[in-house]
Amino acid sequence: MSVFVGLDCGGSSSRVLAVDDVGNVLFQGQSGAANLVSTPDTRLRRNLQHATRGCSQANFVCGCFAGLVNAETRIKGEDILRQMFPGSSVRAEPDYTAAFYSSPEDTDICVIAGTGSLVCSRSPSGMEKSGGRGYVLGDQGSGFHYGRDALVFFLDNPSSASVSLRQAVIELFGSDQEGAIVSAVYTSGPPQMLARLAKALGQDAKAGEPYALQSIERNGSALADVVYRHVTRFVKPKRTLTVSLAGGIWKAAPIFKDRFQEQLSERFPEHLVTLNRLIKPPLYGAVELAKELSLGN
Repeated sequence: MSVFVGLDCGGSSSRVLAVDDVGNVLFQGQSGAANLVSTPDTRLRRNLQHATRGCSQANFVCGCFAGLVNAETRIKGEDILRQMFPGSSVRAEPDYTAAFYSSPEDTDICVIAGTGSLVCSRSPSGMEKSGGRGYVLGDQGSGFHYGRDALVFFLDNPSSASVSLRQAVIELFGSDQEGAIVSAVYTSGPPQMLARLAKALGQDAKAGEPYALQSIERNGSALADVVYRHVTRFVKPKRTLTVSLAGGIWKAAPIFKDRFQEQLSERFPEHLVTLNRLIKPPLYGAVELAKELSLGN
């Protein structure tokens, strides 16, 4: 019996799943961040050791890492996996690969929008990616940008902010005072912190708040532009475009998905555009990638 282990290693948490040949779950684990670039090495290794403690000895292992951006970080990820699973066949892939592999088989592209964002697809030469680049240089349509819009509106208009937005700000920062909020933003991780306000912005958009509707229009349009460029460059033309949606934005409020559907249809008028939220967590895609290793052995 072979044991396959998948790891979904993100910037805020890491998850582990081990299954056997017929799909029986043998182990599940979870711990903190394991971003190959931003998580300190000692903390990263400690988190993964905690997440895999008690895991069955594996035959094939795939770790899908946030921060796997080049050959050097791939080697680092594989070295970590070999130390954790000695004697196993291992591979390290970018975290977005797991999301695509957990998508339905007919998926053309996967659009990931959580704290950050990117677009990916699979080609004969491997995975193709557009967008990303982090909150300073990109991440269009991400939770960070929505949350930033919500917080800026609150700071500019504290007396007219909705009850739900004020409550979300107070829960996040422990205060509704500008000084305390600004200090907290700059002494913490802005992307992860501000992304938590995206749900409040979605609620305001549903209620018809102009700032929130404008934010969804602007940020969703920017992400739709990334999709258009990606499809034009990497996806073979056909009359349908099936899009898998992964990440917390699509769960935050229905209006994010509904307006994005319209924005994509505007850019692809000759295509039937279908959007499907991811049903299986990306962790299951990491397991599928581990199973691919067995095909070469």
